[in-house]
Amino acid sequence: MKKLALFVVLAALFIAVIPAHAQDAGLTLSMSRDFGYAGFGSDIEGLFSLRASGPSNLQRVEFYVDSELIGNVDEEPFRVQFTTKDYAPGERTMYALGYLSDGSQLRSNEITRIFLSAEQARGKMVELVFPILGVVLAVTLLATVVPAMLSSKKPQRGKYGVSGGAVCPKCGLPYPLRFFSFNMGAKKFDRCPHCGKWSLVRRASKEDLAAAEARWAALDAPTEATPRISRRDQQIDDSRYEN
Repeated sequence: MKKLALFVVLAALFIAVIPAHAQDAGLTLSMSRDFGYAGFGSDIEGLFSLRASGPSNLQRVEFYVDSELIGNVDEEPFRVQFTTKDYAPGERTMYALGYLSDGSQLRSNEITRIFLSAEQARGKMVELVFPILGVVLAVTLLATVVPAMLSSKKPQRGKYGVSGGAVCPKCGLPYPLRFFSFNMGAKKFDRCPHCGKWSLVRRASKEDLAAAEARWAALDAPTEATPRISRRDQQIDDSRYEN
């Protein structure tokens, strides 16, 4: 009796599972872009494809945009193309009806999208591209301009480039103004490559640059207190520490 009862329970469970699997074998609708715009939201514009997949005995599929039949396919792949320019801009719902060999009908899931005009799609693309370009520009500035402004490489005396030269108000030495310096009205906020300090500076005149170059030359010139030592005398002095 116990074995018979167990058999009856298993049989009932098996019979209950069959319709559950049959119900799961539905019709699935998917959409892909062939050419055009498809933003992060539900906005689309251009040429797209609808595809349907279902049970092995699926024989025919009808594709709809709203209530309008746009395609009737009776063999795999069950696919149709459509273009949004054939419709007025606005929200549209797409779905499919599938017909099986036993005469039964299946309805697919629905896909809702907002069809845009070509002008609307261009506006959306501009809104999408400009922030990306801003990020790229910011990264470029951080990667190239900022390191160049913070560089400690000493400039060459008398060479200033197209932006002209400035005189540091901190150390009094001249240096070329960088093209990417921060504009602050009539002055620029720039870093002196000699002393490394930031200051508001303006493009200096030739006279001011010449006076600053003279101060720079005086700093580089040897003094009597620190006489130059020849290479031969330096080698003789260093030999005293050799074994």
